[in-house]
Amino acid sequence: MFKALAIKELREVLGIAFLGLGAHLFLLMCRIGAMPFAPMLTFHDYDIPFIDTQFDKGACVIAIVLAIALGFRQSAWENGRGTYQFLLHRPIRREAIFLTKLGVGLGVFWVCIGGPILLYAVWAALPGRHPSPFEWSMTAWLWQMCRVVSLFYFGAFLSGLRPARWFGTRVLPLIAVALPVSLLLTMPWPWLLGLPVLLGLYAALISNICYVGRMREYS
Repeated sequence: MFKALAIKELREVLGIAFLGLGAHLFLLMCRIGAMPFAPMLTFHDYDIPFIDTQFDKGACVIAIVLAIALGFRQSAWENGRGTYQFLLHRPIRREAIFLTKLGVGLGVFWVCIGGPILLYAVWAALPGRHPSPFEWSMTAWLWQMCRVVSLFYFGAFLSGLRPARWFGTRVLPLIAVALPVSLLLTMPWPWLLGLPVLLGLYAALISNICYVGRMREYS
């Protein structure tokens, strides 16, 4: 049953996933100078891979948009189509259903955002690709960005799941995560200072999603 639910979720988010992955791969192709993509965006030859800010900013914007789109697609879209009544009457706990949905959505997000970052790192690590030094530690900020921007996914999912009005308090979870995201992205020593805060926010948002999913009336 969990396998069927995971396949259903994956099938329904494939369109958003392909758009997000395509946008990130386009940014990557422009950055490494692959033709015919290279002239479409301006990158300077002296920009060092994972040091230049243009790629980092572009990847961050794509990640935020993708995270929010996935979160709303898996929560508000289900409610609009009336499929919760079918899903939540299966002989399994509601928390397990929502955790499965979250696992699929987060996995798709990491593939679409983390995959191109890894490809970029492999390209930069190969000899003769760029006249500048490369260390794998230079990719740390982008991996931190993936972990932190995942909060937007949970915030969007919770906003889409809540029964409040759209023009009232419904999107408060999504708005609320913006401040910690901005702080965590600029925090020094993210593994030492930011990771405990990030894990605490993960736990709080996932717990709230499971609570709302369990207590809400879907009839």
